Amino acid sequence: MTAFKNKNHSELMKKILSFSAAFLCTIFVQAQTVDALYYKVDLNNITDDKLTIELTVPQMKEDKVSFHLPKMVPGTYSIYNFGRFVTDMKVYDKEGNGLDFKRTDENSWEILEGKKLARIIYKVEDSWDTKLDNVVFEPAGTNIDADKVFVFNNHGIFGFFKGMEYSPIKIEVDRPANFFGGTAMKRIGGDADTDIFEASSYHLLVDSPIMFAEPDTAIIKVGNAEVLIQVYSPSKKIKASELVADIFPILDAQREYLGGNLPVDKYAFIIFLNKAGQNYLSRSAGALEHSYSSFYCLFEGEPKNIAQTLRDVAAHEFFHIVTPLSIHSEEIHYFDFIDPKMSQHLWLYEGVTEYSAQHVQVKQGLVSIEHFLNQMSQKMATGDYFNNEISFTEMSKTCLDVNKKQYGNVYMKGALIGMCVDLKLLILSGGKYGIQNLMVDLSKKYGIQKPFKDDEFFGEMAAVSGFPEIKDFMMKHVGGTAALPIAELTKEAGINYSEKGFSEELSLFGFNPQTGFTFDAKTSRLKLLSEDALDDFGKELGLKKNDLFKVWNGEELTLLNVQDVLQNYAMGAAVGNDLKITVLREKALPAKEMKKRDKMIKKGKTVEALPLEEVNLQGKLKIVKTAQKHAFNIDDKASEKQLNIRKSWLGNYKRAVEMPAKD
Repeated sequence: MTAFKNKNHSELMKKILSFSAAFLCTIFVQAQTVDALYYKVDLNNITDDKLTIELTVPQMKEDKVSFHLPKMVPGTYSIYNFGRFVTDMKVYDKEGNGLDFKRTDENSWEILEGKKLARIIYKVEDSWDTKLDNVVFEPAGTNIDADKVFVFNNHGIFGFFKGMEYSPIKIEVDRPANFFGGTAMKRIGGDADTDIFEASSYHLLVDSPIMFAEPDTAIIKVGNAEVLIQVYSPSKKIKASELVADIFPILDAQREYLGGNLPVDKYAFIIFLNKAGQNYLSRSAGALEHSYSSFYCLFEGEPKNIAQTLRDVAAHEFFHIVTPLSIHSEEIHYFDFIDPKMSQHLWLYEGVTEYSAQHVQVKQGLVSIEHFLNQMSQKMATGDYFNNEISFTEMSKTCLDVNKKQYGNVYMKGALIGMCVDLKLLILSGGKYGIQNLMVDLSKKYGIQKPFKDDEFFGEMAAVSGFPEIKDFMMKHVGGTAALPIAELTKEAGINYSEKGFSEELSLFGFNPQTGFTFDAKTSRLKLLSEDALDDFGKELGLKKNDLFKVWNGEELTLLNVQDVLQNYAMGAAVGNDLKITVLREKALPAKEMKKRDKMIKKGKTVEALPLEEVNLQGKLKIVKTAQKHAFNIDDKASEKQLNIRKSWLGNYKRAVEMPAKD
């Protein structure tokens, strides 16, 4: 180290060093941009909650070039028009002279002197706190929170040139020195406060979200894959190291489920946790899958309460490494960001993924058979609300417009299709070949770089599996409108199905949350509608009609926090846990006065509201027997043949120990 004592000499040396650094940086950028699009972003320079994006381009071959941000991106199945977040665009030649251009639509700009084009500079606002309509689901959006956290879903920040979607791209991000950029994208350079990332194409760039924040990371090894976990927790309640115990078992179970190895050698879980009581603009939480990573928007809460939610969501998103990463159609492989074409096979991309996320947990003994069957029952009940008079392939192709409202069925009926395919294959093979085997074999035939043809896929399933019957099955129940033969298939596995029956499950609230309460506008509190909605646990608690919920397990319920409080409570619920509730209840009058009051009400006369008093209720969570639509029950008298199919399907695990004996 050299110390400069002469002030003038010191200043001169600083200028020389500064000039040298700038000169070397210019040479580096020029060298990097010969064949690549080169983006620069400075996270330290925020203006009006907007980032300034600078793009240096290689020599263009055409006079007229079109620059775009995506209309939509894979995995969202919604039109978001990310170009609407771009403002203040300027276009320059090599000498810094402005070039003419025009905005042709919400997502597109046309540059008329393309061969002279050297740089594009524009500003972009984030989607998380925008005042624009058509709110972007946060896991697909962008967030600018200066000095705290930046969320880059790259399709909301960086654009592309028509015809150059497969050109290489480099991104240079200047960031606070204490920030870490978590991503599955390749980092090729940088220094203490700069990252330089590389993507082989715009498709890969869009597929690689980044979160910049103070580092809170953990790295775990799952078989052949290195997995990064990055967490942003505003109050630092949740640490990445604490989530390893929740994430590793499900990932290792998936590795085993997929035959012992994963089809990727790296993966990143990027997890953003919102403050308790602070909702997202979309009023939703969830995640978005990518080939080598997944991005999560969940709630902070308590560490113990996030475990099962994270396991369920992570299980689903991680399974996308199989489909659509390794098994996908031409519509996905050559995705058109401006004029997207939808595949027929959302049942595969989302449905089979959701089924596998639930199935792996029972197959590897992480949850009970009853828990898994109850999940499938709930999907059937929810699926009843969708239009099942159209084929699933038709719904998939038209889910952006004509059948947009039907998209949610991919997680319901789509998962049930996965279950039925699994059972059909197991029955045909005598328990030796199921959907796990099919996915592995399809991955080997196709893989990341080879798409299948949409119209030929049912035939490919039959050819790869060796069971020609599967093509007819798929044409009838997925390509056609015939109802899934769930009762017939589950019976072969010693599981009896009935349209109406009973289930045994943990009572979370003491009543059916779908029908048991409403919002009371006068008091801004939740109100119990009817005692008919109470289960045995609710009756033991002593809940009564018109009770207003004030405090739930020590937390006061308000209009703003009720979703977070109940969601966090539900995530950590278990048999034997204490539940303490304070309700506001109408104070009863003497019997004669109550009769007189009731008569006045029946005659339509106005009566004064009864005074309210606080009532404290307490009990321990328990398993209750409740009426259920679409009920599955294990047949204790199943034959050896049925037991063989059941074992192949659900594993060799006993019933949940907490289940009470049958009456």
